[in-house]
Amino acid sequence: MLAGLAPLHAERLALRGGPAGAINDPNIFYDTSSYGPRAIAAMAGVVGLDQLVTGTDRPVVDPPLRPPLGASAAGAMSTINPHRMLHGRSA
Repeated sequence: MLAGLAPLHAERLALRGGPAGAINDPNIFYDTSSYGPRAIAAMAGVVGLDQLVTGTDRPVVDPPLRPPLGASAAGAMSTINPHRMLHGRSA
């Protein structure tokens, strides 16, 4: 679930000598469940849209009716990125 927003602390981690570059690993994907548009946009700004995948907390919480970053981003997060995550290549 967006790694608890930990990547948003990468700048702070780097200033303290930590391995902040690890958030750029193309094999790490971040599930968007339980987060709204501001958190998802912030994560996209740090790790890139290619690392985000649509997740849900169903059956506990229904997913949002509107994609938080628009239709193009929703397609990437719900189709292209999960395919790459599961199969290791582009859809």
